[in-house]
Amino acid sequence: MSSKPRNFTPRSYYHIYNHAVHEKTVIFPTTQDYQRFLNTIAYYIFSQPFSYEQHQRLSTPPANPKGLRKRAKVLAYAIMPNHFHLLLKPTEENPSEISRFVSDVTNSYTRHFNLKYKRSGVLFQGTFKAKEIIDEASLLQVSRYIHLNPLFSSRTNPKGLLVKPQNYEYTSYHEWAGFKNPHIVEADEIRFWTGRTGGTAGYRSFTEAKIKSNPASGIEQLILEK
Repeated sequence: MSSKPRNFTPRSYYHIYNHAVHEKTVIFPTTQDYQRFLNTIAYYIFSQPFSYEQHQRLSTPPANPKGLRKRAKVLAYAIMPNHFHLLLKPTEENPSEISRFVSDVTNSYTRHFNLKYKRSGVLFQGTFKAKEIIDEASLLQVSRYIHLNPLFSSRTNPKGLLVKPQNYEYTSYHEWAGFKNPHIVEADEIRFWTGRTGGTAGYRSFTEAKIKSNPASGIEQLILEK
């Protein structure tokens, strides 16, 4: 599915969201599928990547194989059973390439999913949703909302057993909170933004402050799950 042309501003950030075409469709049934989607993001973030097969043969793919140009910067993500969130920054050279990047990721994963589960047709809803984030406070709040998403979803936390964002594997909270070294997400951006909260420990406190309340409060205009 192609993406409609959009205007993206290089110095802005964008909350990106897409959902399964049907509400009850689980698009990431296994841990291997979650990892496949993350690997697909890591692959298509480059403008002229080597083959996906070569990428997969690397036990630890390099942050920038062969010095390739990135199509966007990934700041944060949350991969949920029936949808995903990305926090992206366009490149200075070609900001509109975000559209093609997201389209390539979802199209590639759809092909994988359809082949693996012997189905056909679209998997995601039409064109992905995007909201521009223009101020510092909102960006930090959106990152927190993304990282807390699994705790507030009945699909990932039906019994309320997830009590900390680090209890859910498929978000970038682990990198923001200092539990893992950045891989898909941009290390320099993470250092900059967590620095605004006092470092990784400060970001953990900032995020956990909303665990028992509504993380969307105050940024409703930037939330896409409507």
